Amino acid sequence: MSAIYIREKDVSNILNIDKAIELVEEAFKGYSEGTCYNMPRRRLRIKKGALHLLPGAIPYKEVFGYKAYTSFKNGVIFKVFLHSAETGELLAIIEANELGRLRTAAASAVATKYLAKKEAKKHLIFGAGYQAEMQLIAVNKVRNIEEIYVINRNSEKGENFVNKMKAILNIKIERNSDYRAFLNKSDIVTTITTSSNPLFLADDFNGCGVHINAAGSNSLIRRELPEKTIERANILAVDSKDIAELECGDILPSLEKGRIHFNEIVELGDIISGKVKSRTDDSELTIFESHGMGIQDIICAHYIYEKSLELKAYEKLPF
Repeated sequence: MSAIYIREKDVSNILNIDKAIELVEEAFKGYSEGTCYNMPRRRLRIKKGALHLLPGAIPYKEVFGYKAYTSFKNGVIFKVFLHSAETGELLAIIEANELGRLRTAAASAVATKYLAKKEAKKHLIFGAGYQAEMQLIAVNKVRNIEEIYVINRNSEKGENFVNKMKAILNIKIERNSDYRAFLNKSDIVTTITTSSNPLFLADDFNGCGVHINAAGSNSLIRRELPEKTIERANILAVDSKDIAELECGDILPSLEKGRIHFNEIVELGDIISGKVKSRTDDSELTIFESHGMGIQDIICAHYIYEKSLELKAYEKLPF
């Protein structure tokens, strides 16, 4: 059979957040146990934009491949290229905007599942964009959230976001442009921005019992969390230490200054597989720095590919 092309509409019909959480947790665990292989993101920059590549392999599912995306002023284009791990042939090209949104949110949900307090009820999110929507939905799948607080600068955008999420989640949601109103009331904090500076001051945050999902600091020029907050964490988890060492703008300043040691950082997969302890006390501060791994895309792409074949939801490619 020739390779197939799978469009966004079919991806959205096949993959939902519940399945994405299941698959991403499997990928984290497999990475810890050595059954999934990952390479850090590679970036090729030119004057007008950049090409980004995230390779990954899941041999026990007989697939490997990479997500490729371009970022230019007019937007970002995502595609996953899925290959057979038996023959090397191309199996599918999959449009991956929604796939990426789902697996990014799923990673936060998995981290919340293993690191947040069991009785966490209040969720604060910095950001009110396309990615933020799915972050709220995903975290709500693993904790019984009763209140959501939204911090963003643009009041019109923020209110539209709040109204949309109220309709989806049927949960009390409040918005403010000032984090001080909500920060120390929260059990879970999610940051999903493109900020180059910390979103709050460390002295304004007591951190007691809070779990943070930092999902936006996936390059050296991005920072969402204050250094002192990073340094106070009882558990500082990442998806991959290899990736964090290269591009975690939140962690690297504290590493360079010797205020934390690289050996203190743990991988989320090792917590899932039981190699490393999770939260032991409801007063602890836990942080998950999410950067994205190719295996997250590949495991989701494999599921989409298999279901697309069953449903005949694809277009044949001429090769």
